[in-house]
Amino acid sequence: MSILDHSDIFRKVVEALPVGVWITDDAGRIIYGNPAGQQIWGGAGNTGVARPAEYKGWLYSDGKRISTEEWVTARAIRKGSTSIDEEVEIECGDGTHRIVLNSALPITDEQGGIGGAVMVNQDITARKRTEDYLRGMVDRDPLTNAYNRRSLYDFLEIEVHRVQRYGGVLSVIMFDIDQFKEINDDLGHVAGDRVLVAIAQLVREQLRGIDRLCRYSGEEFLIITPSTGLSHAVSLAERLRTIIAAASFDTTARVTCSFGVCGFEGDENADALVRRTDDLMYKARRSGRSSVVAE
Repeated sequence: MSILDHSDIFRKVVEALPVGVWITDDAGRIIYGNPAGQQIWGGAGNTGVARPAEYKGWLYSDGKRISTEEWVTARAIRKGSTSIDEEVEIECGDGTHRIVLNSALPITDEQGGIGGAVMVNQDITARKRTEDYLRGMVDRDPLTNAYNRRSLYDFLEIEVHRVQRYGGVLSVIMFDIDQFKEINDDLGHVAGDRVLVAIAQLVREQLRGIDRLCRYSGEEFLIITPSTGLSHAVSLAERLRTIIAAASFDTTARVTCSFGVCGFEGDENADALVRRTDDLMYKARRSGRSSVVAE
């Protein structure tokens, strides 16, 4: 007997809830979705036949696409597991995206078998957007919008740990604006700030989504390039050096940068990797500036 057959009171209560409630049978077919759930998913699906596989979702923590077997309802049916408040980004029926807390638990029949699942969605999109905005204010340099030094070490330690545990490659690029003090002294700090902002934007345009541009100090920046070997990181640094040298700036005719590039060695920590990259950048400066030194 379906849980929906027990009482009209159940339906009235569930339909009044401000959270989405979905019920599936033991094959994963959705047999009921309350109005709040339909609204969250943008009128998603024909609730008589829809399955989780027909929807798109990503884990909010790392952006990983959720496969059919990984939806909370599928796990509840297959394993009998209960999931509470997993943060998921979903694609709604109208193509927009929302962030929801996804929970599910199995429905057992009279024989103790699993006869389906209940999934609950809570829309937390507005809250997460606010959190991300406030986090950005804390994690980023307010002038260039690059990540700040504290965030740099947070990101780098995560990537170092990932490579040490799972293998792979990681490289770091540090660059410094050549003779930046002269720009400030000759043209003023407002002009210097404009150069910093412009260079940060030029660099961001050349990076992948997984790369991180960080402001290390006044005119020094560091780029974390996950899953990138030394040769590819050197190629990126050379491309950035050329683009910056060829760019036109409102406040000064020409700006160049010196680059140090390091490939991660498995026996060092994040701080050692940064120090090694910093040393290479200073070698580039001492060798005549507007150059790339790698190790």
